[in-house]
Amino acid sequence: MEDIEKIRKKQLSFALKFGIPYILFIILMYLVVYIGKDWIVKQKIFSLPLHYFLVAVFIYPITWIIFGYYVKKANKMEDEIKKIGG
Repeated sequence: MEDIEKIRKKQLSFALKFGIPYILFIILMYLVVYIGKDWIVKQKIFSLPLHYFLVAVFIYPITWIIFGYYVKKANKMEDEIKKIGG
């Protein structure tokens, strides 16, 4: 049982290491767009407004990469629990 608790703590630590920076990144992006909205709306990249480009190029791909890596590692941790539990 002690091993399972150890793995659970490892899972929580792993989740927080990914979750907190990700949420801070999203909040920072929101604040940057909100504070500089007049300038950002006027900027174009490939005929898209900069704020659309930031979402399309930074937020969505980074989200999928982080979540994919997280799920893979979390599944490995779950497999460790299954080995210990039975």
